[in-house]
Amino acid sequence: MPGRMGFLRIRALLAGALALGVGGSVTMAAWTDSDFATGAFGASVFVTESNVTKPYSAAGTWSPNDVAPGGALVFTATAMSPGTVVYAPFAIRTKANSVAGEVVLGIPSVTSSGTGSADLGAALRYRVVRSATCDASAFIGSPVFVVGSDGAKPFTQGQAAGVVNPLAAATATLPGTPTQFCFEVTLPAGANSALQGQTATATWQFTATSSS
Repeated sequence: MPGRMGFLRIRALLAGALALGVGGSVTMAAWTDSDFATGAFGASVFVTESNVTKPYSAAGTWSPNDVAPGGALVFTATAMSPGTVVYAPFAIRTKANSVAGEVVLGIPSVTSSGTGSADLGAALRYRVVRSATCDASAFIGSPVFVVGSDGAKPFTQGQAAGVVNPLAAATATLPGTPTQFCFEVTLPAGANSALQGQTATATWQFTATSSS
């Protein structure tokens, strides 16, 4: 009998061991850990302002001028006669903290008091160069033409194809170096007498685009 009891005890212990083994395999767990990464993003700034003081002065008034008619170009042009030539400067730059870019001079919007042979806006001709000065001398030699490299153009034409007008980048605290333009407007010799007393207004749009 003792032998039988011993056998039963051993079998009971083995059964317990098996039960423990099964229970351990079900409750087993693994260690976990995590890592995170965050990216921060921001958009660049591209803002321009312009100056129409005559003679040009970097200390002159700089304004956004982003709504037509914008800054008034200072032409001495209230009493033009055939052969009269007038000049006006325009400067544009990026504002502080702005990236670089370029600017394109578009076809002007023109209104005239007269029509047909009395249309002063249709009779006028113009040229534009990039220049730090703005008088007849700016068009002598080998200037950087924006409009009219092969002759003065009517107000139905804008910047010539292939012309690039750069805008320098600004620093965090200072504006970029200005890009300066000089406009020359002429009432050609032999203009029709019907133009006497007529008026015209031309509004040019400078469209600036950032380079980044």
